[in-house]
Amino acid sequence: MLPNPTTEHPITLRQAIGDIKEQPQFYSEKDVVNQQYTSVLNHDVYNGTYDARFMARNRVRSWDEVSFTIQAQAKNEPLHPQAPKMQFVSADKRIFAKGSEHLYRRLSVRECARIQTFPDSFRFVYSNILDGYKMVGNAVPPRLAEQIALWIKNTLK
Repeated sequence: MLPNPTTEHPITLRQAIGDIKEQPQFYSEKDVVNQQYTSVLNHDVYNGTYDARFMARNRVRSWDEVSFTIQAQAKNEPLHPQAPKMQFVSADKRIFAKGSEHLYRRLSVRECARIQTFPDSFRFVYSNILDGYKMVGNAVPPRLAEQIALWIKNTLK
């Protein structure tokens, strides 16, 4: 039997990342020039193109919803909740809302790390923005690891 959930209320995007007001650093090239941050570590966003498969579904959750799954591939990261939901065109196509295109961006590496429950003091070191997303997306969320470890410890007693 696995551990019981620790909360009855899922963590919303507002709770997880709503306090991050600083603008991220954008990288359309994959190389991260320097990791000099003023206050928010790893607040880097891959600004590459979106492929047709990504644009086939809505990729925006609102501030009061939980995040989509954090992926290990930068191109598949959820979009920031500052943007409106993507508009339906057909079964295999969505578009960014007209007039709001500037609001659409992927979550930053730090925002993804927050959703995965990494503390803000945990610094991811990478020279390629894609590697930053890969580290976060492939990681076991720390709070999940803690709960499983506690469950194992209590089971062995």
